[in-house]
Amino acid sequence: MTPIYPPTADLAVEAKPRLDPAALQSEAALDAHDIALETWGERGWAAVARLCRWAERNGAKGLNCPLPPDPLLRPG
Repeated sequence: MTPIYPPTADLAVEAKPRLDPAALQSEAALDAHDIALETWGERGWAAVARLCRWAERNGAKGLNCPLPPDPLLRPG
């Protein structure tokens, strides 16, 4: 039997957004960095939730995995 692994994208480590020192001179650039940092964190926790659900489907016990987001409630 071939081992089943979680999606490769969920195992990739995404670098944390870095603040460009020039952004300290611009409120818009600081806001953009805050948004980038927030969405980076949300993507990371979404990957953890997917890995949790994958582990649960593959027999892991004692997990409390969040449900996947409702596609009708996603912005955009």
